[in-house]
Formats: sequence, structure tokens, C-alpha cells
Amino acid sequence: MQNLSKKQESNKGTLTEFDGIIHLSDADQITIDELEGAAKSAGSVREWQKTKDLLEQKATSAIEPYVLAILEENKVDPDSQYQNIGQINSVLQKILSSLPAQTTCYFRAGKAYLRISHEMGDVGNLFFKSLFYNVLKNFGEDYHIQTQENTICAICRI
Repeated sequence: MQNLSKKQESNKGTLTEFDGIIHLSDADQITIDELEGAAKSAGSVREWQKTKDLLEQKATSAIEPYVLAILEENKVDPDSQYQNIGQINSVLQKILSSLPAQTTCYFRAGKAYLRISHEMGDVGNLFFKSLFYNVLKNFGEDYHIQTQENTICAICRI
């Protein structure tokens, strides 16, 4: 989390995009409790959401190289075009066989649900969201992703 430190932009002398959390005791080691406190003191839900989105983007960009390495290790080409949900589910099962997670695929009301259950918390959700984006990126725009605690689900129109 070094990129989230209290550094100032050299050319402007102003705070970085993370000025919403600058008042925290040590921004290099942010805890959930400190973030919740920042949310309460942020003043507006919109400002807090902006900070939360920026933190998620930074964490996702840090996780992305690991996702790509796991795809490569499992000989999965992120540029492959999958023809159906069954192929995507097979790829996910192959990848998850070496990770502490399970995949479930089911169909309901014209939609396919690809669900990953794990015990890795929010970081796991970010990891698996990146995995979904890489595996589904050539599937089209006919899907969206929902997350819950220790569960992430890609819902695809079929």
C-alpha cells in the first residue's frame, strides 16, 4: 500500500487523490476500522464512495499481475473466446482446483450464474473479480458481477 502514502504531488503542492484519508494515523497501513472512521467523518457519502472506488482500483491493479500469472500457469489464454458458459465454467474449475475456492454454475430465468465461494474476504473478491473480467472479457457485454461476503457471482444473459 506504499502508493497510498501521504505524499504530495510535486508539481502542484496539493494532496493526491487520496486526500480523503490523509488524516488517518498511518495511511501506509490502513485498517478497516480506520476506513470506517474516515467514512463517518468524510462529510458526504459521495466523497467516501469516490475514495472507496479509488482504493478498489489501486488494489485491483496490484492484484491483476497475479491473476494473469495464474491464468498463464494454468495455460489459459485471457484472449480466448469462449462459446458457452460450460467452457467458462471448465476454465474456472481448472483454475480453482489449486485455490481454496469452489465454483458453482446454474441456470435460471434465461441467465447463467457462475458463482465462486471462498474464504479470502474482500481481497479474494477483488482477485476473483479480476479473474472474471479476464476470463469473460471476450464473452461480450452480456454479464455483470455481484459480490457478497466471500462470494462473487457473474450473471450472464444467455
